Amino acid sequence: MNAKAAWAIETLRSACAPPRVEVEYPSSALPGSEAAWAYFDRGDHAPPVLGDDGLLDFGDGVGDVVASAFWHLSRWEEREGSPRDRHGRFAGADALADPERPAVDALLRRFHEATGMQPPSRFRVVLTHDIDTPRRWTSRRSVMAAGARMKAAARARRRADLAGEARGLAMLPLNAVTRRDPNWSFDRIHEMEAERGGRSTHFLLGGHHHPLDGDGAAYDAVRARVVDLIAAQGDEIGLHPSYTTSDHPDRLAAERDLLQGLLGAPVRSVRFHFLRHDPHRTFPELERLGFGLDSSHGYADRPGMRAGFSFPYRPYDLANDRPFDLLELPLAVMDATLSDDRYLGLDPESGYVRAVGVLERVAEAGGTVAILWHNDRFAGPYARGWDRCYQRILDWVVARGGRLCACEDVLDGFGGGARG
Repeated sequence: MNAKAAWAIETLRSACAPPRVEVEYPSSALPGSEAAWAYFDRGDHAPPVLGDDGLLDFGDGVGDVVASAFWHLSRWEEREGSPRDRHGRFAGADALADPERPAVDALLRRFHEATGMQPPSRFRVVLTHDIDTPRRWTSRRSVMAAGARMKAAARARRRADLAGEARGLAMLPLNAVTRRDPNWSFDRIHEMEAERGGRSTHFLLGGHHHPLDGDGAAYDAVRARVVDLIAAQGDEIGLHPSYTTSDHPDRLAAERDLLQGLLGAPVRSVRFHFLRHDPHRTFPELERLGFGLDSSHGYADRPGMRAGFSFPYRPYDLANDRPFDLLELPLAVMDATLSDDRYLGLDPESGYVRAVGVLERVAEAGGTVAILWHNDRFAGPYARGWDRCYQRILDWVVARGGRLCACEDVLDGFGGGARG
């Protein structure tokens, strides 16, 4: 059995409940496609034909579950030369398979039938927050920006956005007197999650090198306070590598070291800002620096599973033909994907329905995935109903029998990660 096939089988086995049996491949239960492995050996770029339930036809008509899983999980379609959006990301619109109908989960059901192994009995949803803007009111420029957003909302006749911006500006004098900021919502987030038996991971920026990273000076002024507050709450601190870090990996160590110095403990979990994450370029650097878990693997433009898999797994190093020594936690749902006009542009009710539709598939598979809600979605008048949407999602998970946890809980349960 070649290394690629062995990794794909072990990845599928890791998503099964104990006891996990040895798997014979190729076999009558799990046929092997010689055309598939020749395709990988040649490094072909032309995609295979996608059939039912995630199976791929590599030209010989053999329904090879293992080779199909390898193609999806290794992100073969995201290699160099694949299409990118304006942020340099591989988009869901360019994917062969629908991320809301996870292809590898479907292959896993065939794997269960072939091996007799069973799915896990309970699913988990990992709660995460990217802290891009800890405070909304940082300078006169931030107030002017709010006024500009209000005017733009008025011109576009977006009544909800207009009302939110107007209410936020109206509350500004009171915020100034009480020294409260609408984005400083960490207590509220923690209370909402703890009431439901959950905890979360907060990803903090450790550097600002691009306009899309935001106001670096304002972030520097409060970063230590945010770290202390989140740590005192018992939640996890993760690194949110800045916008250009995927292009300049030398910045990754400096940003991690800054955060670790404030925390006084290793930072093991990571998610790239704007999801600017090329798995074939960034995983080697994450592994080298000893990170245990990444959760950047989602699409900004679509909810669902980017690799078609509702489980954490060790990604594959195509350049060295081996698994990486770190864990990838699929990002299934992000608030901005649902709400922003540049993506789906849904209202909170429609966003809730779409999110639960994705998570229901995770529940059926017994999987473990992350969801992402930014801290400004809990920011008083600026929340616009998305804070309530998040709360309803948590209630749905609990009622469905799922568990709410942080990234490090998954990492510890998987064996602690590489050097975690």
